[in-house]
Amino acid sequence: MTMTDRSNLEKAAEFIRTHDDFLLLTHERPDGDAIGSIFGLLNFFRDNGKCAEAVLPDELPEKYLSFLPSNYRTDISSVEVAMHQCCIILDTPNQFRIGIGNAAKAEQIGIPVILLDHHPDNAKYGTINVVKPEVSSTAELLFMLSKELPQWRVSPEVATLWLLGMIMDTGGFRFDNTSPATLRNAADLIELKADHHRIMLELLFSKPLALLQFEAELFNSHLHREFGGRFAWIYIPEALIRKYRIEMRDTEGLIEILRSIRNADIVALVQGNGDGFKVSLRSKDSRYSVGWVAREINGGGHEMAAGGKIKNANFDAAMKTLSDLVGKVLHS
Repeated sequence: MTMTDRSNLEKAAEFIRTHDDFLLLTHERPDGDAIGSIFGLLNFFRDNGKCAEAVLPDELPEKYLSFLPSNYRTDISSVEVAMHQCCIILDTPNQFRIGIGNAAKAEQIGIPVILLDHHPDNAKYGTINVVKPEVSSTAELLFMLSKELPQWRVSPEVATLWLLGMIMDTGGFRFDNTSPATLRNAADLIELKADHHRIMLELLFSKPLALLQFEAELFNSHLHREFGGRFAWIYIPEALIRKYRIEMRDTEGLIEILRSIRNADIVALVQGNGDGFKVSLRSKDSRYSVGWVAREINGGGHEMAAGGKIKNANFDAAMKTLSDLVGKVLHS
């Protein structure tokens, strides 16, 4: 049975305080918020005398590796899951997106689940659900959780990882999910010795030359604009990925470059994916919900940052579907 708000943040803190062994999971293909959240929480638990292990079955973007501990797992069996007292799932709005590997089933986790997330479309599938869409990031939510455990230490390493998650999910505090509370929490983390300068330098102001060349050719040769430039989208050809030897997991900020085009209210990145096309969407204006578009193509996310998949093997038909949906949003 699902437990309702007391606040649920307090309930989660009390459960954590009274238990000793935790399994940590996040979503498949983790981004900066997921990575900063899970490794920050892993270190936070271990620093304060709890047993914890993190499972991340996907390869992680190269730019994050220098921030991370090496002692995490890439798979886990159902038997090993059951040996933990609790599973904490971070930044994951539904069970289908949980990154747990192939040896265990995400929908059959047989131990209590604490769910911490900030996605508005979260399905609240945990035993204790701490879901706060008004919070910038799951990393910020975890720092809020740590304040419910005032005797526990937040080390500089933990502070750095949680600040990393906040910075990446707010675009360096540029996006509209940056609230006064977000900035205050970021200041608190910096006072705890989070390495703000290193995060900004390595994650926002540094790229491999091959990635810059890939981005340049992508924008020069594959940019499309519709509705008088209000919708801008790019299809990423496999041949271009091979040409520059790019790993898509290392292109996390690409869509934000696309969003920076003046007068583009909605932007999209499109990539072939099995029997269809994966679509990542961003909006500059809260009047134009890309969350609605994503839900129409079996996806989800935030109203201004979302994604989904068009299940159609025909490229032109898939792009017409996307264009028609975006057109409805722009002209509603």
